[in-house]
Formats: sequence, C-alpha cells, structure tokens
Amino acid sequence: MADEIRITVCTRIEGKLQALSSTFSKHTIFRVPRLLYEVNEKAYEPEIISIGPYHRGKRHLKMMEVRKVEFLGMLLGRTNGHTAEPYVAALRGMVEKAHNCYSEPSSISTEDFLEMLVLDGCFIVEFIHQLLGGNMDGYIFRLTGNVDRILHDLILVENQLPFFVLWELFGLMRGNERNFYVWHLLALFRDRMPGLRVDVVYDNTSIENVKHLLDLVHGNWLPSREVMEDYSRAPIDGNWSFIRSATELKEAGIRFKKGEGNSLFDIMFRNGVLEIPMIRIEDSTERLYRNVMVCEQFEKENPRYLTEFAKFMGWLINSGKDVELLCHCGIIENWLGSDEAVAAMFNRLTDNVGISIEFYAPISNDVNEYCNKPLHKVMANLRYKYFNTAWAFISVLGGASLLLLGLLQTVFTIFPRH
Repeated sequence: MADEIRITVCTRIEGKLQALSSTFSKHTIFRVPRLLYEVNEKAYEPEIISIGPYHRGKRHLKMMEVRKVEFLGMLLGRTNGHTAEPYVAALRGMVEKAHNCYSEPSSISTEDFLEMLVLDGCFIVEFIHQLLGGNMDGYIFRLTGNVDRILHDLILVENQLPFFVLWELFGLMRGNERNFYVWHLLALFRDRMPGLRVDVVYDNTSIENVKHLLDLVHGNWLPSREVMEDYSRAPIDGNWSFIRSATELKEAGIRFKKGEGNSLFDIMFRNGVLEIPMIRIEDSTERLYRNVMVCEQFEKENPRYLTEFAKFMGWLINSGKDVELLCHCGIIENWLGSDEAVAAMFNRLTDNVGISIEFYAPISNDVNEYCNKPLHKVMANLRYKYFNTAWAFISVLGGASLLLLGLLQTVFTIFPRH
C-alpha cells in the first residue's frame, strides 16, 4: 500500500514537472505580482476595454464587447469583406501557441478563445485605422477622454494579446506593409512617452522577439542616441550611491535646469548643473509608469530605464517643496495641481520593486562628489544669502563699493598727495 502511494505521488509530480517545463518558457503575458498589485491595484485594471482573457467578462467592461463587434463590422465593410472567415482561419492555427503565452491557466473553451483573439485583435487594428483616418464620429470617440483611456488600457501588463496575433492581422490588412501599422501604433504613444522611437523596422524573424503591445512600446522607449553614447563611454564599476533631495542639493551648490533632450531618460550632470527633461505629471502618469516598470521586472536581462528613472526622481523628491523647486525650474509640469500629490506618487512608485542602479550610477556618483567639496557648499551659501535676487546683488555691490570708497579715502588721508 505504501509503495502504491509513493508511486502514485511520484507519477503525479513528474507529470506536473513535465507540463511545467513544456509551457513555462513560452509564457510572455503575466499577472502583476501581488506585492506590486497591492500598492495601487487600480493602476493595473482596465477602465474601458478588456484585451485577452485576464479581465474578460468583468461587468464594467461588458459595454465594449458590443463595440468590438461594431469595429469588426467596420473593418469588414472597409475591406469589402462580407465574412470574418479569413480572420478566423488565419488565427485558428495560433490558438494553442497563444494560449501558452498566458502564465495563468484559462478555463475558456477553444472556440471562445479563438473568438476572443479575432474580436480583440481586429478591434485594435480598426481602432488604429480610425484614429489615423481622423474618423472621430463613432460612439467611443464622442465621449471625452475615451481615446486616451483606451490607449492606456491597451498597454496594461495584464491586458495583452500575443504580438504575433496582431502581426498576422496587420499582414491581412496591408500584406508586406505590416510596419505601416507598427510605426503608427508607436506614434500614438509618442506624446505620452517622450523619446519613444518610431523608426523601427521589423520582419517575420525579428517580430518573434516582440511579446505583446506593451513590450513593443517598452522596447522602443529609450534614451537618446547621444546620451547612450555618453553612457557607453562612462566608466562602470558597479557602485552607486543615493543622492539627496532637490532642496538639499540646491543648498549644497547643485543647480537645476530643464534639459533639452528628446527622451524622458536624458538626465545629465555638467559643471554643477543637473539637467532633467520636462516631465508632465497627469492623472494617467502613475498608471503608465507602473505597467512599464512591471514589464521591466519580467525582463531582467534588458535595461530598466524607467525603473531607474523613477528611483532617481524618488531620490530628488521627498516633499512638495522639492516638487515646487523642480516646477520653478521648468522640469516638472504639474497637471495634478498639488505638489504633495506629485511627491507622493514618486515616493511610492518603486515600493516593492527590485532595482539596481546602473544607467544613472555615474550621474549619482558625480553629484555626490560635487556636493562633498566644501568650496561648492560655501559658494552656494553665498549665492543663497547674498545673490539670490537682483536687489540682493545690487545691495551687496553697493556695500562693496562703499567699502572700497571708504578704504580709498582712508588711504588718501594717511598718505595725502603732494
């Protein structure tokens, strides 16, 4: 009896190990880890539309299921098609491969899963086409803010389709011109993600490395090429150190300036001046940042520019006073209204996020080295006390002039000219 139990349990475990080894490496669309989800669960929940199986069927998203069918009808009408059969046929052979992309098992039947791929995929394709064509008469376009909400829903980490599904549909639309859709898809997010590159060309081989739409966007959101070249020339020893808040750095002699870089990540430090590109903070910013950062957590072999950027800004911003300083310098454009709200966002962005500073390590080290030189702090104190305004400068200049005149008068009194 004991041997039978042992054999049965071993067989069951072996079966689970085999199943795990055959599917785990294929997973590309994951659930948000609980530790991150609990910090701000709303950041990962779609507001209007579900894409893929994870949020399918939720009550507040059901309205858009009808809109998906409407968009499929628009697509068929636009392409002179009378049936969805070509799209169903094209994706039928991808069901198993697509199903294995999701890390969480789904109870959806094969028929429902295939229908989901067709409706969700064709909605994305037609949504892009409608935006590019300026056709804003549809129901979802008439409601203020809907377009932005849908765009943000499309890049939530749990709200994805495997990108090879979209690539196949792009091919049905424009044949060998699939990159037409890729370029314009990226362009839709460029205003929200400064520095997002759209000059990318994919083929059937390279596209296999793109896991989903969020991965496509993340993989092309990079520092500018000039900053990347500077970084490649900087010595890297693996060491990095925290930096103090913006107000403390100002007292230590650091000056702040709005950077001219095209990318959000183009932070530079030169001659005591910390240059940071303008950062617009609005209601959707935290949602965008959090989902890209989760994507970076699953891609540890790739650079994690946004995670490092969030950590760097979290060092600079401890309170509303730091935000006020950076707003005054033109670095932060605060659409939230409250400086404290912006500070709270940056303070909690990297909670429970694993991070090791690499890209910004040379800058943080240079900033600290500059602050540790006593002369810089003395000069900063002089500027703050005596030269912080034009009137203060004039007063000091006037006092120095009077002192010089008094000194000259004394000299001429003691040594009169003959």
